[in-house]
Amino acid sequence: MHDSEERSDSALWLEASSGTERSFAVLFDRYRTRVFRKAYAQLRSVADSEDVVALVFLEAWRNRAKVRIVDGSLLPWLLTITHYVLLNQTRTARRYSRLLAAVPAPEQEPDHADDVVDRLDRDVQLAAVRDAMSGLSAQERSVLDLCLVEELPIATVAAVLDIPVGTVKSKLHRGREKVRKRLLARGATADFTARLDGVRP
Repeated sequence: MHDSEERSDSALWLEASSGTERSFAVLFDRYRTRVFRKAYAQLRSVADSEDVVALVFLEAWRNRAKVRIVDGSLLPWLLTITHYVLLNQTRTARRYSRLLAAVPAPEQEPDHADDVVDRLDRDVQLAAVRDAMSGLSAQERSVLDLCLVEELPIATVAAVLDIPVGTVKSKLHRGREKVRKRLLARGATADFTARLDGVRP
């Protein structure tokens, strides 16, 4: 194993910001799969998820002066960037869908790939939570995404979003109650919504 692959994120990012391409490549290899998994969980498209990975690391490079290393890891900051990239992707997809809605739909052959996606989608509950989160404010969505979906500690979320721990807790509480009410209104069980309470301190 190359020595750089064992070095800390902080050291590698400092070198990458100074122009060392090898260090940036090590960080990319270290976290690209994690970013891809987060994107794929929402997009269910390999190609689109790979595009998100590229955009996330491009944004990381563009905003390298603002990067936050939390508890020695670049990952929380990358997950936050991924969250915002996915939000932008969703907005673009909605605009595109509205345009397509005005066009008569062509006849389509049955798509067997849909059956494959259905079998691969083992987290319908997560999709329901994401859908219920869509009506929250941007900051509430960020807090819930990082605390509930990514299961990051509250202190880590506060550090990466640069807001007080108390603000994270209040946003988490209010956002969680809003999501809980929406899920219950859509027929979710109390046992399912109880899982919203599992957050690391």
